[in-house]
Amino acid sequence: MQEDKVNDYKAYDIIVCGLGPVGLLTCNTLGLRGYQVLGVDRFEKAFSFPRAIHMDEEIVRIVQSVGLLDELLPQLKPSGGLELTDEKFNVLFRAKSVFPGGFSSDHFLFLQPELETILRNGCKRFPNVNLVYKGITDFEQSNDGITVFSNTERLASAKYMIACDGANSFTRNKLGINREDLRFDKDILKIDALEVVPTPDQYNTVQKICSHKKPWVRMNGISNHKRWELNYTNGLSKEEIQKPEKIKQLLSEIGADTGNLQIQHGVLYSVKSVLAKEWQCGNIILAGDAAHTTPPYTGQGMAAGFRDVMNFTWKLDAVLQKQWPDSILKTYQTERYPHVKFNIRLAILVGWIFTTRLWMVLKVLSKIPLIKGWLLNFHLPKNPLGNGFWGTGKAKRYLFPQVKIDQNTYSDMLLSNEWTLVSIGKSRAPHIAGLCEKLKLKYVVFDTEPYAEELRKWAERKAYYFIVRPDLYVFSSGNSAEKLCREFQLKMKNISSAPTKKI
Repeated sequence: MQEDKVNDYKAYDIIVCGLGPVGLLTCNTLGLRGYQVLGVDRFEKAFSFPRAIHMDEEIVRIVQSVGLLDELLPQLKPSGGLELTDEKFNVLFRAKSVFPGGFSSDHFLFLQPELETILRNGCKRFPNVNLVYKGITDFEQSNDGITVFSNTERLASAKYMIACDGANSFTRNKLGINREDLRFDKDILKIDALEVVPTPDQYNTVQKICSHKKPWVRMNGISNHKRWELNYTNGLSKEEIQKPEKIKQLLSEIGADTGNLQIQHGVLYSVKSVLAKEWQCGNIILAGDAAHTTPPYTGQGMAAGFRDVMNFTWKLDAVLQKQWPDSILKTYQTERYPHVKFNIRLAILVGWIFTTRLWMVLKVLSKIPLIKGWLLNFHLPKNPLGNGFWGTGKAKRYLFPQVKIDQNTYSDMLLSNEWTLVSIGKSRAPHIAGLCEKLKLKYVVFDTEPYAEELRKWAERKAYYFIVRPDLYVFSSGNSAEKLCREFQLKMKNISSAPTKKI
């Protein structure tokens, strides 16, 4: 990686605007694919305080896909998922994922500054990735691509620009893109602190303490880090509630030992739930908070941005390699938009339940033994992506699972984020191998290996064969490998023959 070397105007393949976690992941993903990438941000130093704090197993797999798993795992703390409790901390609802992800847990807590450091250092592996720290004040788009400016300086040009510049995106606003408002706004006081003398964790979940008067959230982060989110303001202004003495007072009121705390950060955030109506304008693509913002109640804000990156980067690669027409990029929004919208609505639902009198319904239901068992062992389902570039079969549009093979190897590594025909429960067949070679499909077989038991259970009622896309979502599934390959060949032929606009 090069840094701050933009004295001479240069043309790139892609410009990434905004170097938060989503922008840095984009730089790593495209850098790994060999593209000339310019990442631009106003701030050279990452924010020292935590913001995002939760990730699920899919997000760990995404970081794994850019070769940074070994750096990430030591920075993760396994979490038992989400709990809703009453004001006496009696658990009313507990949700977690049981989807095979290959890791010790399906949910993790982390510190965002540590993640950003990992991703920033990851960029240093690539001489084709250049990070600069200047504010983009203007850009122009033409048939030849994008040109960006910093004040009066023409900074660089590229074929595409990825806007990862946050909820108040300069790029989105300049393009005049409207947003769909799901009408859930909330002010949340987010407090991060370090315990001076570390104490044992009393819980290992993200706990939301339900109340229609003073709802709040608590979690035990990495090492001695603690996080609270107060969903009430006591009628105080932003300036008043952010004062250190007021923060300590509010923490004392909910039982925190403020004498053992070093307050790192306390900020009142205004949370919104909106989606940009257009995620692509010409050769400019929106990702992360620039495209959508969600309430924090299910921990899917940053995660949604990471899924964006996985979805559009392999498609952009196919376009830049002139394998596919640029029309494939339209499926980025059609696939991701309904997925994100579903997760935002789920977060809103959780928010309504634990901040209004609706939580009392949980209280009543938890007294019924059969229902209580279901409420305390709720398994979060994986929701599919929206309509886009897919084949057929029950598993299409769903994430393909991962299992751990040995101490340092995971099944995703066998797929290598390439188009792959996966066989589960069927022996390797020479004629299928030949067919895959002809179609440029990897061929991976999970037959009798003990570590593949989780995959077999997952696939049991779906299929024996799966064609998996580079983003690890199932393109098609079925019980005939030959039929899936024929369908894949036809789909590829049809999309490859579509006209491509001049870049």
